[in-house]
This record gives sequence, C-alpha cells and structure tokens, in this order.
Amino acid sequence: MNTQKIIVETTSADLWWGIYGLDVKTGWEDITLFDESGEKIGWLCLCTKSYLRYVLEDLIDDEREIEFTDVIKRHLSGNVCNYWFCYDEIGDEDFFEVSFDAPKNEKGIKPSYIEIFHPNEGIDIETIKSAVSTFAKDFLKIGNCIVEVICDVSIEESIKSFKENQERLGNGNINVLFTDELISELSERWKMEKEQVLDKLNVSI
Repeated sequence: MNTQKIIVETTSADLWWGIYGLDVKTGWEDITLFDESGEKIGWLCLCTKSYLRYVLEDLIDDEREIEFTDVIKRHLSGNVCNYWFCYDEIGDEDFFEVSFDAPKNEKGIKPSYIEIFHPNEGIDIETIKSAVSTFAKDFLKIGNCIVEVICDVSIEESIKSFKENQERLGNGNINVLFTDELISELSERWKMEKEQVLDKLNVSI
C-alpha cells in the first residue's frame, strides 16, 4: 500500500503552551487537514478525556443530550478513538457536507463536521498524529499515513503570548519551568542534545 501524507494545521495558542510545557496540555483543538498537494481534506475537532469529563459534568442532567453523553461515557471507559457526527439541516444558509464517505443521518445527509474523541488526557504532537492516522484509516481509506503537524509557533512566540495572557488575567511574576519530559521530547523533535535544548529554552524566557 502506498504511503500518503496528511498535513495538519492547528489553530490555538494554548495548544503550544501545553506542548512547550508552559501550561497544562489543552483538552481540545480544531485541526485542519490537507493532502500533500495542499488541497484541503477537511477539519476535525479533536477532544481528549480531560475535556470530555468537563463536558459530561456540564450536560449530565440535560435530557436533550442523552445520546451525546452516552457516547462520552463509553469513550471515558475505553482506550480507543471514538467519533461524534454533527449534521446541518437541508435549507441551512451555510449547508455543508464532508466530501469523503461518512455516516449519513436519517435524512441521508453526511456530517458537516466530525469530532474525534482521543483516549489521551491532553493534546500533544503525538496525540494529533495518532488521531489523524486513525481518522485517515477509518474515513479516507489510508492505511499507511504519514502525519505532519505544521509547527509555525516558536518557543519564543509561545512564551511571549503566554506571559501576555497571564498578565491580562492579573497573574504577575510568572516563573517558567521546563520539565525533564519536555526537554526529552524537544530533544528528539529538534534533533539536539538535551543540554542544547535547555540552553535554548532558557534563552527564550
């Protein structure tokens, strides 16, 4: 089977705060998928267990959301990816269906977008790669998928935006600490020795 590449764009600053160890890893992120030629495949809302526990707590007594909360409960008790499909109504001004094969609702409509529930607690690069690989296999019929996450947010930019956000919230005297786990992850990603990674991180503060 031929190997195919999917390129992923992310959207939020707090994703990178978590990846760089400045804050807890975010529990959800909207991601956009492109093929190798740059053509847009679609987009997903990636949700992890930490976020879904919060959603469940918020909706647990809402009888209109029983089907949704049942799916969340099943996901939280397992260790695989699951999906939730959202559909537009015929006649909606911005009606949209995904271009690939996906489950149709009782009206024969394909989803307008898909949420993928991942068993991880928070989102990092490997979470994104794992989720997209699973999605590609399930919906795009790509069994051997290389996932490239565009990293266009530097550690310097992340620290700057993180500090600015904390200051807006009234949190002064921000002390940024880098964990051994983060240093090991960045050492592998940046192809640098751990000491060099730590030096780069310290300079960026």
